Amino acid sequence: MEWIVFSFLAVWLIISAMGTIFFKNPVHSILSFLSVILATAGIFLHLKAELLAGLQLIIYAVAIVVFYVLVITTVPWERVKKFEGIYKRELILSLPMLFLSFLSISYLVLKGQFEHELNVATLNNVKDVGKSLFTQYLLPFEIASIILLVAMIGAIILGRKED
Repeated sequence: MEWIVFSFLAVWLIISAMGTIFFKNPVHSILSFLSVILATAGIFLHLKAELLAGLQLIIYAVAIVVFYVLVITTVPWERVKKFEGIYKRELILSLPMLFLSFLSISYLVLKGQFEHELNVATLNNVKDVGKSLFTQYLLPFEIASIILLVAMIGAIILGRKED
């Protein structure tokens, strides 16, 4: 039964992620991204990581989607229209990385040690996540904050009216 639930959530996640990438309408893309967030929270709940599911919903579903709505309202889409189309050079350059990622993930799935039972749920779930977030993963956490800040400043600059 667990594989059925996980398979459903994984297929939902993959279809939503493809919609996020390939929808041309930005509103549809945001709704698809929200669906990705919900599917990811469902996977966290399935793994008995309730804190991560809650953080996923609170942080991403609220803050990031509001951020994307801000970008949609501030970016003049007339400027973006001239960049429509498939970026052929970027697609060709990304294919080797996609192939290597597929190979490495396939190797991990086929040769990995997934049969061991892991104790995912601990009694101090919040304490463990907080401790690891602010000690071991502090640098990636701060880098992600800087990237979001730069993206927001870039959206405001793009949305300015020219004199």
